[in-house]
Amino acid sequence: MRSFLRNELDSIRSALWFRPTSFCLVAVFAALGVAVGDEYLPTKLFSLLPEIDRDTLRELLRLVAGSMLTVSTVTLSVLMLVLSLVSGQASPRAVPELLADKVTQNALGTFLGSFVFSLSSLLLLSLNTISQAGVTLTFIATLVLVASSVRYLVQWIHHVADAMKLNQIVSSVHCQAAAVLDNYVQGESDSHPPVSGIDFDDGITVQADATGFVQLVDEKALIDIADCADLKVEMLVREGTFVHPHVPLMRLASPTSMLNEEEQALIAKVRSCIVTGSERSSENDPLLGFELLAEIACRSLSSGINDPRTALACIDHIGALLACAAVVPSHRYPSGFSADGRIKFKRPDFRAFLISAVRPVVRDGASTYEVIEAIIRMLLRLSEIAHADYADALSIESERAMDFGLLRLELAQDKQALADFHS
Repeated sequence: MRSFLRNELDSIRSALWFRPTSFCLVAVFAALGVAVGDEYLPTKLFSLLPEIDRDTLRELLRLVAGSMLTVSTVTLSVLMLVLSLVSGQASPRAVPELLADKVTQNALGTFLGSFVFSLSSLLLLSLNTISQAGVTLTFIATLVLVASSVRYLVQWIHHVADAMKLNQIVSSVHCQAAAVLDNYVQGESDSHPPVSGIDFDDGITVQADATGFVQLVDEKALIDIADCADLKVEMLVREGTFVHPHVPLMRLASPTSMLNEEEQALIAKVRSCIVTGSERSSENDPLLGFELLAEIACRSLSSGINDPRTALACIDHIGALLACAAVVPSHRYPSGFSADGRIKFKRPDFRAFLISAVRPVVRDGASTYEVIEAIIRMLLRLSEIAHADYADALSIESERAMDFGLLRLELAQDKQALADFHS
C-alpha cells in the first residue's frame, strides 16, 4: 500500500499542473495574509514604510495581472512548441520528462501565482478590506512578485533554449536512466530458494482487469498476502509490460489447499498489488531508459531526420549505462525470489538491458559505417570491463552487429574496414 501511495504521490508531484496550482493557492492566501497582516505587525514598523496611494496600487495590480496572464499564455504556447519538436525529433516517450521539469513548472507557477495574487488583491481592494498599512504591504509584495517573475522568465528562456538541444535531451534521459539503474542494481540481491513441491497446474491464473502498462508491482503487499493466504506466486509480468484483460498477470498455487476460479476476494487482493497506467513509469522500470536512448538513436537515423551524430551520442550514453550494469555480477542483481521463496518475480538482467539497447540501433544503423563501428567499439570496450558472467552475451551481440554491418554496408571498402576493425 505504501508503494502504491508513493507511486501516486510521485505522479502527482511530477504532473505539470501540480506546482502551478499550488502556487496559485499560496497566492490567494498570501493576498489575504498581506491584507490583514498589519494587525499583527508592530506599529513602529509602518512608520518606516512609505505611504502608498490606493489608486497607485490599483494601477500596479492591474498592470501586473494583465502582464502575468500574457506571459503565462506565451509560456504555455512555447512549451507546447518545444514538446512538439522533442516528440518529433527525439521520442514521444521523452515528453513526460520535460513535463516534469522543475524549472518550467516553477516558472509557470510563479507567473500564474503573480496573476492570482494581483487579481485577489484587486478584489480585496475593491471591497475596502485593506487598510492603509495593508496597501503598503500589498505594494511591496507585488514588487517582490514582479522581481521574482522577471528572474524566472529570464531563467526559463535560457532553460527552454537549452532543453531543445538533442544532446541535452539525450543527457537528461541518460541521467534519469542511470539513477533508476543504480537503484535497481543496488537493491536486495540475496539469492533465495523457491518453495518446492508446488504444482502451478493445480492453481489459478490471475488475468489483468485493465489495459495499459504495468507501472508498479507492490512487492511488499504481495509478500504479505502470500504469507497470510499460504500462497506461492509466479509473476508473469514486470514493470513496463503491456497488459490487457486477456493477459495473465500471475499464477497462484497453495501447498495446503486447492484454489479455484471462485476465489474472487483473493484474486482481487493480489491484482490490486499491480498498478497499471497509460504510460510507462521510469521510477521502477530500468529497461525504459535503455529503450528511450535506443529509440532516439533510431529516429535520428530515419530518412526524415538523418542525423547520425545524435545516434553516436546515444550510443555513447548507452555504453555508459551498460558499463554500470556490466560491472555488477549476476548474483548481485535483485533476486528472482522473495525472501521466503514464495514469490517468483520477473526481473530484467544484464542480457535484457543489452538486447533492448543494442539490437534496435544495430537494425537501423547497420547501413552506416560510423554507427555500426561505434556499436562494435562500445561492445568491445564493455567486454574488457564486464564481469565474466556477461562475456557470452557481449560476444553474441558483437558478432550479430558485425553480421548486420557486412550485410547492410554497400561499399566494399566499408565492409573491409569493419572486418579489420572487428578482428
